[in-house]
Amino acid sequence: MDTLDILTVLSYIGLNVDIIFQIRRIYSTKSSRDLSLLGLSVRYTAILIILYKFISISDMALIIGQVLIVLTFTLYFFLAFFYFIKRKSN
Repeated sequence: MDTLDILTVLSYIGLNVDIIFQIRRIYSTKSSRDLSLLGLSVRYTAILIILYKFISISDMALIIGQVLIVLTFTLYFFLAFFYFIKRKSN
């Protein structure tokens, strides 16, 4: 890995920190009221398509970063969906 690859992975880590703060907020408030599940679905689909593209071009730094995003965004999406369903059932 060269310097640009390392910076790329560090940038992805920074993006993941933002998602982790959002996860913490949803979990602490126990609410996803201000989130759009449709918007999250579109974003999740885009993240997966981008991961597929990075795998197809075999760029390891981008693959590692995108996998990190997929993992944290999956948790984010799951929590948002869980609290949405919970709110609807009350």
